[in-house]
Amino acid sequence: MPHPPIPISRVTGIILAGGKSSRFGSNKALFEYQGKKLVEYSIEILHPLCGQLLLSTNQPEIFAFTGLQTVSDVYPDCGPVGGIHACLQQSTTEHNLVTGCDLPWLDTRLFEYILGCSPSYQVVMPMHKGFKETMASYYHQSCAETLEKALQEKHYKIFDAIAPLKTFYPEIDEQDFYSEKLFANVNYREDIG
Repeated sequence: MPHPPIPISRVTGIILAGGKSSRFGSNKALFEYQGKKLVEYSIEILHPLCGQLLLSTNQPEIFAFTGLQTVSDVYPDCGPVGGIHACLQQSTTEHNLVTGCDLPWLDTRLFEYILGCSPSYQVVMPMHKGFKETMASYYHQSCAETLEKALQEKHYKIFDAIAPLKTFYPEIDEQDFYSEKLFANVNYREDIG
């Protein structure tokens, strides 16, 4: 049962935009779909719930148009764990919502739901059809230390890095915001059609 809403002043949104986009062929965060760049979808999805938004990237100059605070990895080239870790270190709130920049069909209500599940856990990662969604999740700021240890020990896979943390995987298949396309990400240009 989700808890009462957490005030937006106590929540930071973290958008991971540091991927190589090698399958896509160019920086997919900047790809326009229906008049908006993919990163702008992520901003719109998180903005209603977050008092602060951080953008994880090692190319801050190309995201200047967003007006967001950019955060470079402390441990470069370590994938999403490196980006989440760096942003948790920069976050000024204990509650943090994390998403990738390539999931334009996510819904603000999903993040509202996982935020409501968060008070008892360090990580909340939604699950559907038995699959855990790493790129639409909640991290308490206290996770930063555990993620740093994982990075130092070269544990770059998210599930290895969060193994010591108190994690909840709520099944969301029956929620009214759920759809088959909710977690569809854009890896190839054909995925956006």
